[in-house]
Amino acid sequence: MPQRNLSQTVLQIVFSFFLGLVVVAFVGIALNTFYPEPSSRIEPDQAVWDTWRIVTGTWLLICATVVMIASMLIRTEAIPVITNGILLGGLFTMIYAVTMSLSAANAWPRLAVVAGALVVTVGVAYWKFAVRKTQPPTPLAASPDAGMPVDPGLTARVDTLEQKLEGLRRALND
Repeated sequence: MPQRNLSQTVLQIVFSFFLGLVVVAFVGIALNTFYPEPSSRIEPDQAVWDTWRIVTGTWLLICATVVMIASMLIRTEAIPVITNGILLGGLFTMIYAVTMSLSAANAWPRLAVVAGALVVTVGVAYWKFAVRKTQPPTPLAASPDAGMPVDPGLTARVDTLEQKLEGLRRALND
């Protein structure tokens, strides 16, 4: 791999990772702005804190799901660095949701948040890596019975162009 492509790939990975961190920071700060921590006086009430952790974990799970789905709705082929960064942000937010709910003492609500995170993460991973695979384009020469004669030179040029575009698409998605 040429040096320029390697440095571009490394830069894309770093940018996607940083974007993911910024997304989780934004979600965390926004949630804390609208649903702040309980004020603890001299003797903190454990039940209040457990309720806050479960509610916060639930909201983080909802936000993570929205962020992950939003990243899946953006055309990955067009801007994979941004969509991968947003997807990482959703994944990091999901990790935040699970750790927040694990710190609570409530067993059933905690289990519900972690189960929701599991279902969403597996569903998004399946959608991202199994369902959304693009089909390779059908070569022009495969349809000669369309009623019109096909110029072999044009067919060869279009096939070469499609191969280059497919290689470019693979390089940008990796």
